[in-house]
Amino acid sequence: MTRREAMKILGIGTAGMTLGGYRATAQGYAKNETLNLGLIGCGGRMRSLYRGLEPIPGIRVVAVCDVYEDFLRSIHALVGGREREIFQTRYHEELLQRKDIDAVIVATPDHWHVPITIDAMEAGKDVYVEKPLTHKLEEGPRVISAQKKTGRKVQVGAQQRTMPHLVVLKQKLDSGEIDIGKISRVHMQWCRNTGPYREPKYKISQDQVDWKRFLGNAPDQPFDALRMRNWRWIWDFGNGPLGDLMVHWLDATNWLLNLPYPSQVVMSGGKYYRKGRTETPDISNCIMEFPELDMQMDYVSSWSNNLHKACTFIMGTDATIYFDRNRWELTPQRPNREPVAPVSESMLASEGPRGIDHAITYNAQTLHISDWLEAIRQDRDPVDHVEAGVQAAAVCHYGNISYLQKRFVQL
Repeated sequence: MTRREAMKILGIGTAGMTLGGYRATAQGYAKNETLNLGLIGCGGRMRSLYRGLEPIPGIRVVAVCDVYEDFLRSIHALVGGREREIFQTRYHEELLQRKDIDAVIVATPDHWHVPITIDAMEAGKDVYVEKPLTHKLEEGPRVISAQKKTGRKVQVGAQQRTMPHLVVLKQKLDSGEIDIGKISRVHMQWCRNTGPYREPKYKISQDQVDWKRFLGNAPDQPFDALRMRNWRWIWDFGNGPLGDLMVHWLDATNWLLNLPYPSQVVMSGGKYYRKGRTETPDISNCIMEFPELDMQMDYVSSWSNNLHKACTFIMGTDATIYFDRNRWELTPQRPNREPVAPVSESMLASEGPRGIDHAITYNAQTLHISDWLEAIRQDRDPVDHVEAGVQAAAVCHYGNISYLQKRFVQL
């Protein structure tokens, strides 16, 4: 299946792409149908999300929020603050109090995801929040309860569920058009080779940052620019490679195969390559057991070798499905003494090599945010809803607990 054929099936051909509940045309959209957005947490990830926002009609950024003044100034300029009035603040509560804001995008460090998401829902705002949804296990029930109580539309930003080729793969699996037999194992990986590691040195002074605000619910500690800028790899603020990367493939596989929670999780690893002051492992091996399905999943990450890069293999008795952010491939299986068959079916959604981190031909942010905006306008659940986000994040937490406490975690 070619990319053009797939786009036609999905109704997102280049002639008129449906985005955010609108068909993008030269005629634009009615002003009274515009959704006003606030952006909270305006570092590098938010800048990528804003590039995904730009092609979508019917939206307008009216407020930005960050605790670091350089990020706040740069995002304010990026979204048009030099040409029109855009509200700026270090306090997300001030942004949420504004009556002219319909919805918010949250791209803060992980430990702020749930507090801000709940505050936003209770303020009557719909929310797009970066993955992983939760930073700690106990946050899961709270955010699910808040979403059910308020009825707001919350999209978790894992993004695979709106990637064109994976939408087609999901359709084929659900319809039975693709049947790979008994699935006993799923292998997920996200491996990079970053070259010689040199710990970064940041020229950020404490008076540029509202450090107490950054800490939020994290333990009190002195200002440290490295911990602030490398928060993904600091346990107080992030969730390491599992919460940053495994969560993508885990959420996608949960969705494709309709998986329950695993019954047991174990993780090993360590800091074998990146030896600096960051805390989370650079080599990770996480195994998830599903005894009721007679199935095992595993995840591997590395920063010193990138063989096969970022991808997932779903292994059945009759065939293996390979997928990444560009393509999927279906390869029939044969008994040991028979020759392995070539790829029998595949779909390429984007240009680029196998295992690439990001698609080149389409913007994954645009498609995922569009699904959220359509959900708001059509009063339906987004595809990557709160329960899905909690499930994927929780398994990451179980893996991290296993690693830190050096034990099997039974669910």
